Amino acid sequence: MVRPLYISPVGRGGVDFGIQNITRAVRRYGAPRAELLRLPEIYNFLPILIPRGLPRGWWRGFDLIQGRSRVAFALRAPGRPLVTTVHHLTTDPDLQPYSTPAQRLFYRLIEARYDWWSISSADAVVCVSRYTQQQVARAYGYTNTTVIYDGIDTDVFVPPPDMQRRNDGLPDCDGRIRLLFVGNRTRRKGFDLLPRIMNLLPEAYVLYYTSGFQDVDEGPPHPRMVPIGAPDRDGLVAAYQSCDILLAPSRLEGFGIVQAEALACGRPVVTTRISALPEVVDHERSGFLCPRDDVAAYAEAVQRLGEDEALRRRFGEYGREKVARSFGFEQLGRGFLDLYERLVR
Repeated sequence: MVRPLYISPVGRGGVDFGIQNITRAVRRYGAPRAELLRLPEIYNFLPILIPRGLPRGWWRGFDLIQGRSRVAFALRAPGRPLVTTVHHLTTDPDLQPYSTPAQRLFYRLIEARYDWWSISSADAVVCVSRYTQQQVARAYGYTNTTVIYDGIDTDVFVPPPDMQRRNDGLPDCDGRIRLLFVGNRTRRKGFDLLPRIMNLLPEAYVLYYTSGFQDVDEGPPHPRMVPIGAPDRDGLVAAYQSCDILLAPSRLEGFGIVQAEALACGRPVVTTRISALPEVVDHERSGFLCPRDDVAAYAEAVQRLGEDEALRRRFGEYGREKVARSFGFEQLGRGFLDLYERLVR
């Protein structure tokens, strides 16, 4: 029975949850002794120092080593295959207009090198979507990759009974239609667009938003926006089940884990027709895909769903079925286990 070791510095976004989901899925579907080793966050920026922070012979007892593309190049171990996962590339041209000059400099001069060192030295490169796979080929000319979609635990992220909205997972308010935004308050996630979208929606629409991993919230940027902090997994499920629509005007996603979680909970999604999101959200079947930065289009899609309960239910049912079929833990766990068996043999 194969025993993988996952090594991951503590992160501040969906990538951090991704490695935890891989570990859980692999344990569930055939590798119960898989282990996840967490490292201090600083190693995200200085992965070359990781070997110095690990004990002598840290790889013994494991059959292979896996890490995300920012750090995997530093995880080479004697006689063990190395697997790296590419979640998204920060050098993606679509991301540049929404990054600060300092971020762009770091991405181009440092992180791009980390990604390439990992991709070129790994025995297997896994991309979390077809879009990410295309970006790896475009940026580095590397095509020997495998797509294994990010996975959602569809035994945890489930719809409420009879698809009816819960009333106990979000703070009380007078809003008739409850919108939810989940993610960091960054331009990449489209957080800056939310107040303008709310300005175009009726007074009965209220938007709840998480704080993500950012600093202390300075207060709602709109009178009908309500912060809910950083809920744990159970709290996040309750929030999904207590909203009517997920609003996620992202500008770039390597997969779209928030969108998939909301769909798994039977909630329709309004998001953007960019990057990997059309692989997750089927336009006019589980949600609406809008042009990037088109505030009016987001508002129109939200209101169309908000005023049609039957449509919300139909989209939610379709989205739940698709996520359970295509993005559940089984495809994630078995996909990696099949890859591991080939590598170990």
